[in-house]
Amino acid sequence: MSGESLLALDLGTTSARCLAVDAGGRIQARAQRPLSARYPQPGWSEFDPEEVLARCEEVLREALAAARLTARDLAGIGIVTQRASALAWDARTLRPLALAQSWQDQRTGERVAEFRKLGIPLTTLASAPKFEWWLSRDDAVRAAARERRLRLGTPDSWLAARLASGAPHVTDPGNASCTALFDSGKGEWAQGLLDLFGVPRESLAALCPTSGPIGETRADLLGAPVPIAALAGDQQASAFAQGVHAPGDAKLTLGSSAMLDVHTGAAPASQSVPGAYPLALWTLADGDRAFCLEGTVVTAGSAVEWLAGLLGRDAVELSRLAAATASSAGVRFLPALAGLGTPFLDDTARGAFLGLSRGAGPGELARALFEGVAQRCADVCEALPLGGGPLRVDGGLAQSEVLLGALADLTGREILRAAEVEATALGAALLAGLALGVFASARDCSALAAPSLRVAPRLGESERAAARASWQRALAAVRELSSRA
Repeated sequence: MSGESLLALDLGTTSARCLAVDAGGRIQARAQRPLSARYPQPGWSEFDPEEVLARCEEVLREALAAARLTARDLAGIGIVTQRASALAWDARTLRPLALAQSWQDQRTGERVAEFRKLGIPLTTLASAPKFEWWLSRDDAVRAAARERRLRLGTPDSWLAARLASGAPHVTDPGNASCTALFDSGKGEWAQGLLDLFGVPRESLAALCPTSGPIGETRADLLGAPVPIAALAGDQQASAFAQGVHAPGDAKLTLGSSAMLDVHTGAAPASQSVPGAYPLALWTLADGDRAFCLEGTVVTAGSAVEWLAGLLGRDAVELSRLAAATASSAGVRFLPALAGLGTPFLDDTARGAFLGLSRGAGPGELARALFEGVAQRCADVCEALPLGGGPLRVDGGLAQSEVLLGALADLTGREILRAAEVEATALGAALLAGLALGVFASARDCSALAAPSLRVAPRLGESERAAARASWQRALAAVRELSSRA
């Protein structure tokens, strides 16, 4: 008889992680392994699918051992992954046909620009132009397509195929909606978009619920077959773990980028916001569907890492330095090291420090950086249809209380920091547990994730309005300079 513990496999961009979680939502053990990336040309970002698989298998085994569990103690496994990265493999051998294109890869930039000129708000983040790139240039991929043995997918599909017995080719609506090939409202691949990008339908995955059994692991993986009961995108899993279950509820994940997801109900959002996209949140085993509107601050934690490296510190030290500095002394930082996302969708914008003087030292620069990230997050919050409640936050950068304080002040909202920073992984465990009866309902799942910190705004309305107006002027000036460069 199986137990009630769960494993949550979380495939990120820079590492593979695994949590062992008990039936009370408590973390029993953790394991993490770094992932390597390849940058063979400017703008290219690749990774080896076989290496990703190996690291994922390692952390699954390590977390199980660290929790002193066996496969028979597990109710099941949930899988959460980075989204939109593109993989191509052979249906017969299950071997990769090419190195994977990361979601960060920008080799499709010229093609994406062509679509934008036609009024189609595509970005290089989407999987579709990556698939098209292979199908027009890669001989191995084209040969597999001609012989109807091509498999195209996102990381969740790859892991499901290689970890589960029988090699299922599946994906959930949340991941599918990040490809730019999916009709979220109908819950199916959009034939018109497949034709537009030249992607053969048979190469794509079948749709499965976000929370629901898709098969069992290979017996050799953990010593006995274990049900795989959830596939989710990272932002969707984080939203589930943070209890984003009603229209207007929102969560902000503060990682390398900052991703805001606002629940929009049981149908795709109809709003049109530059750089924001209507996505599926999840489909549960009982058929319940939820959708969101997602906005992005392209450079958040990655900007912190950049400045920390320049100053010879780490991100934690930089946050402490900012907190120990009373003010930025008039210095402003625009965190646009890779362009601006929502609500500007401006790839040409570049980062900048403004208001520098000889009195500006490392502390002022650090303070300006965290305040700049908070200002950009406030831009996105103002553009999307948030309800009147608090803003839930998670991610590694959410450990910075100086950032959370600035975020509360600039949005005028109470900030709730998740007790478990790795909310994406916890969400995978909760989604799997829900499918397997470990948890009775989605509401019961959210009750397990009480916030660890509440931060209330300190600025009055007039002070907040002045700070936001000053930011908008600085932002406009920097964008004007970038457009002339």
